[in-house]
Amino acid sequence: MKTSHSPIQFDLFAPILTDFQLRDQREIMERPFFSLAKTPRYTPIEYVGADGVSYVKVEPGPLGMPTIWDADILIWAASQLTRLKNQKVNHIPRTLRFVPHELLISIHRDTGGAQYERLRKALGRLKTATVTTNVRNLKTTKKHQFNWIESWKDEVNNQTALSNGMEITVSDWFYDGVLMDGAVLTINPLYFSLMGGRERWLYKVCRKHAGGAGAAGFSINFSTLFDKSGAEGTFRRFKYEILKIVQLNNLPDLTLSVENREGPDPLLHFKVREKAKSSPLIKNLSQDVDPATLSLIESKFPGLDPASVQPEFDTWLQTQKKPQNYSSAFFNYCRAYHDKHNP
Repeated sequence: MKTSHSPIQFDLFAPILTDFQLRDQREIMERPFFSLAKTPRYTPIEYVGADGVSYVKVEPGPLGMPTIWDADILIWAASQLTRLKNQKVNHIPRTLRFVPHELLISIHRDTGGAQYERLRKALGRLKTATVTTNVRNLKTTKKHQFNWIESWKDEVNNQTALSNGMEITVSDWFYDGVLMDGAVLTINPLYFSLMGGRERWLYKVCRKHAGGAGAAGFSINFSTLFDKSGAEGTFRRFKYEILKIVQLNNLPDLTLSVENREGPDPLLHFKVREKAKSSPLIKNLSQDVDPATLSLIESKFPGLDPASVQPEFDTWLQTQKKPQNYSSAFFNYCRAYHDKHNP
């Protein structure tokens, strides 16, 4: 790495998701609400559950189908709403205001100009796609039709062309679903490091089921998974892709295996992975940094040794206002350190 004595410039208090628990809405996690492809999809998603009653239909807007990467914005929103609920805030708003830079950091994206444009397009897809579902009303004929985002705003400085701030108003269906008791699940921040759409979706499905399945885990047919994915293409291709994910076996917190692999409809088995009792990296740090943050640092900034960076960070921190979350501030410092020495 290059060395330099000029100070690192970064936002110590930018709220990454280690500042509060990262959460996803249960009803969204195992059903096909989003495209798993990076290329634009304009074909609607239509899903009927194994019970023959529950259904989901998603119709794309002019910008195409919302993707599972667009859904990161909803994870951020669910986490914010849940944080306000846990703080016992009265009259939790459906409208959330934020600085784009902070949201991008929270969902572990780069903060270059191209990312801001991608954020705006993602908001456009979430606003214009139409969802129709009855998953919350299976005992009646009641159905709900909505857009993920009711509206969004972006205040842009005419002189600098930079955003002064944004806001989104989430749909009543999403808002009510997040604030119901037991309606959200925590997810590992390493979820954001998963590159493939099927990997991300499979993590959500497995996380939804594995938590309550006990040590024995849970099994599900590939054909059922195929239906739940809403993926385009053939079942044969889907099966091939899932087997590749099982072979890598790198989904956060989960261990995957296959039963009846050679049969026409194999079973995917998954269970919660046993956590390591200790980490040599943690022992080398002068102050505790939570394991999730350490994992993120290792994943996002390969080659960076947190133990060697931390003394410089602690010295710098003595001149600053104490952060609310040491781990979060340390992550942001490591991000700036990595960007500075790896231009």
